[in-house]
Amino acid sequence: MTLDEEFKIIEEFVKDGNANFLKPKSDKYKANSKDHLKKLKEYFLNARPENKKKRKPSKTQNDEVLWEFIKSKHDLSDNQVKEYSKFHKLAMTYETILGSFLEEFVYLNLKDFGWIWCSGNIIQDIDFIKKTKDEDNTKYNWVSLQIKTSDNTENAPASRVRDGTSILKWYRRFSKDSTKDNWGELIKLVSENNEEIEKIIKEKLTDEQYKGFLKTKN
Repeated sequence: MTLDEEFKIIEEFVKDGNANFLKPKSDKYKANSKDHLKKLKEYFLNARPENKKKRKPSKTQNDEVLWEFIKSKHDLSDNQVKEYSKFHKLAMTYETILGSFLEEFVYLNLKDFGWIWCSGNIIQDIDFIKKTKDEDNTKYNWVSLQIKTSDNTENAPASRVRDGTSILKWYRRFSKDSTKDNWGELIKLVSENNEEIEKIIKEKLTDEQYKGFLKTKN
């Protein structure tokens, strides 16, 4: 499936009343207008790794009051404070980037099973969608998936997702238990009780595979 085809299916998902597109960031065009959809498609395409531009360094300045407090509280030198604040900013930056990498990794392993990545945060509260047929093969249903890095990551309120939409929620790690991960739950959610699909993705969706994927990123 091409990216153009994927975006058309996302449009269909929204038109069916399952969710809302990201609101226009400019007053130049109305929600769901031709110009709005064009801009959303840009976000969608530009968030894909093949089109993504190198991330610019953060321009956010350190809170000097905070670091002065930490310095006095822990009896740190000026050089230590400088180093700690630098790596703190770096960690915060990469925490955001890892969220995008997690979505990309999941997409690469699930796209062959009909899952579409709503890259660019173009739909409120939803990261993936899938169009499925019912048992009679006469009607189709939508399934939505929201993924997070950790169980203590703030989730957007589900109330913004309209009634009747089936939304699955998953997180990769347990914040209070580093001895296990939660990939098994994702496999259970997306395999749809299909043992063949489960067998295939079980080997792909693991923390070891994810770590290997991250090593390929610049």
